[in-house]
Amino acid sequence: MSNDDIVFGDVNYRQPQRMRRPDRDRHFANLAYEVPGPDDLPIFLDRLTADAIERHALSDTSVELGGILLGQECIDDQTSRPFVWVTQSLEAKHYENTQSSFTYTHQSWEEITRERDLSYPNLDIVGWYHTHPDFGIFLSSHDQFIHRHFFEQPLQVAYVVDPIRQTRGFFQWRADALDQVGGFYLTADRGDRIALARLVNDLENIPNAMGGGGLSPRLEAELIDMLARPSYPATVADRGQTAAVFTVMGVTIGVLGLALVLWLNTLGSQMQEQNKALKALASAIEKSDSEHKIDLDAVQIKSKEDALNTLLREAKAGSAPDRFASLYADLSRDRDEARLELKKQKVNYSAVFDLNQRLQSDLSVSNQKVASLEEKAKKVPPLEDEVAELKGLLKERDTRMADKAIFRKYDYAWYAAVGGWVISIFLGLGLVTVWGRAEPALEPGEEAPHTIT
Repeated sequence: MSNDDIVFGDVNYRQPQRMRRPDRDRHFANLAYEVPGPDDLPIFLDRLTADAIERHALSDTSVELGGILLGQECIDDQTSRPFVWVTQSLEAKHYENTQSSFTYTHQSWEEITRERDLSYPNLDIVGWYHTHPDFGIFLSSHDQFIHRHFFEQPLQVAYVVDPIRQTRGFFQWRADALDQVGGFYLTADRGDRIALARLVNDLENIPNAMGGGGLSPRLEAELIDMLARPSYPATVADRGQTAAVFTVMGVTIGVLGLALVLWLNTLGSQMQEQNKALKALASAIEKSDSEHKIDLDAVQIKSKEDALNTLLREAKAGSAPDRFASLYADLSRDRDEARLELKKQKVNYSAVFDLNQRLQSDLSVSNQKVASLEEKAKKVPPLEDEVAELKGLLKERDTRMADKAIFRKYDYAWYAAVGGWVISIFLGLGLVTVWGRAEPALEPGEEAPHTIT
């Protein structure tokens, strides 16, 4: 690679700004990726920028991709130590790349400069990034040439991402050499702490237990790749496996549907029996209540008649007044006992009435459950129709694949015939050549033209 491959033009650099580090600012949340060393240059990478770089790296893992890092070169206002804060990135759209190399072009740099001046005029170029698909995290001699000649400022960094091995790392200037730092910091607004934690877990391959946050860059890239992946003809084994899967699905859905119907029938019969029992119980309670009322009325009437008859007999016999008072006291006591018995009967009636109300409420809930289960049972036939439709589509696809296989075999036979014709032509030419170069036979008695003795 020559120096003419990359022409960056004039670049203006600002002096580092004195400001507070994000991990000491209460307005930001920060999480470390791996373990930053005590002597490493502190590098802070914005969450959205890191997410954008990951998505760019996963967009094409067959070649190297790259771009520019924008942000600020800073001095800590408390310790006076330098640090770098990366807040934006710009993808290189005009470049030369292969599976193992990435090179900026003049058009790429012009577009990056124009976009930075238009969208981020207050940000500096603090470094660059590129991908190493399945090569690991390092700087090749080609990468070091780019960094030494075009990112030579002391605080400019290089960021390398391996989207296949899911590793990444920053490189800094240290004693006129490019060394990898032990780790770096991911930062975001304090309100985005959950999304920041999800991103760090994704980068370090830690399962996320928390919800929300949307799809991770890797999962989104895998879904896009799966949707864009071309379909290949299914083999006999694939068709057999697919048919087996759909057969198992159909059998399972059929068994579940049959079990659901049987269960609904059993539950319906149980509900009907329970309904009949509740109606019989309610009828018995009403009958018992009326009988109790009649008995109480009869007891009271009979008690009064007995008392009157007794009073008449005593009056005819000319009993003394004290005898009449004693009889009246006995009748009063009987009357009070009858009233107490009546109260007990009313309490029993109230309890039976409450029990009847609860049983009717349970019956209403059971009827609602039966109605819900009947609605679910109605949905079983549509599921069977969908399974039948899927089987029809699978059969149609198998037919198309078989036709393609026949045409492919015809093409192979045609190619073999053409190859045989070509080989036959070459063999014929070879035989003609050999026959033409053969020495003529000598006549009898004729000596050879050259004899070595």
